[in-house]
Amino acid sequence: MCPSIHGGAAVANLQSIPYTGTAVAEKEKRIVFVKQVTSADEVEIALVGNLSRDDMNEFQAQLDDVLLESQRTIVLNFERLSSLSSSAIGKILHFKKQCDEAGRRLVIRRCGPEMLQLLRMIKFEALITIEP
Repeated sequence: MCPSIHGGAAVANLQSIPYTGTAVAEKEKRIVFVKQVTSADEVEIALVGNLSRDDMNEFQAQLDDVLLESQRTIVLNFERLSSLSSSAIGKILHFKKQCDEAGRRLVIRRCGPEMLQLLRMIKFEALITIEP
């Protein structure tokens, strides 16, 4: 899948996925968050699927949860993230500010080539560290 900008939001190009019914379409819309403490100083949230405007409350809860923990570095793992809405971009930027105020480091890691291209296009790397 290749993210693109459409109507102010990043969306995935789903042309290569054949339509097989409503259940598959609904499944594609869901995001899964996988939180893992990777070291005494680092916690990671892996985002799997499409992060849309509908997921913002759950995403905020995940972000709030990791801010309560003691790890100094918070990693957002984008390896399996298919798309990112403009609402999600705003939420991440606000979270970066919260991390800075709390003396924490926010890192985006393992972006696929299409997601990395999107983040570079909007100059995200000037605001948040993006690592391979």
